[in-house]
Amino acid sequence: MTAPDAVWDYADDLRRFAAHLCRHPQDAEDVAQSTLMKAAQHIDGFRGEASVRTWLHTIATNECRMLRRRTPPGALDDALESAVSAGRRGPLPVVPADPEDLAMEAETRREVVDALTRLPEHYQKVLVLKDGCGLRSAEVARLLETTVPAAKSILFRARRSLRDALAAG
Repeated sequence: MTAPDAVWDYADDLRRFAAHLCRHPQDAEDVAQSTLMKAAQHIDGFRGEASVRTWLHTIATNECRMLRRRTPPGALDDALESAVSAGRRGPLPVVPADPEDLAMEAETRREVVDALTRLPEHYQKVLVLKDGCGLRSAEVARLLETTVPAAKSILFRARRSLRDALAAG
């Protein structure tokens, strides 16, 4: 079996994966931490049918779903907007070398995220797993509980749908 400490070796990878799953950095951190804690507590239940990384990604996906069910859509956005409108102060952001490039990148990122969120959930998941996290096709197939050819087919359709959504604006 795998030692409980082994799951912590995947902490950075898991945080990146959670950042792709969740809309907000704090939610991503919460999902990553709860995933690591649950995995460490239940490591004895790990059967070794998949890699530890794949097992952790499955747990993180479920944690993100549970978070979405608990938090009404827009609740965090509303809280952030009210904090900003109330003039709440915090540390000043670091000014980038080229603000125009940063603004263009942020706009492009927002457009991609908006288009991604309009796709069906199984398309979102396959895109995040393959393109966002860089998982191999076999790992993606395991997480989707399907075959490698089927996962590749879903990925192809997901990429085409995302491209179409971005073109439609």
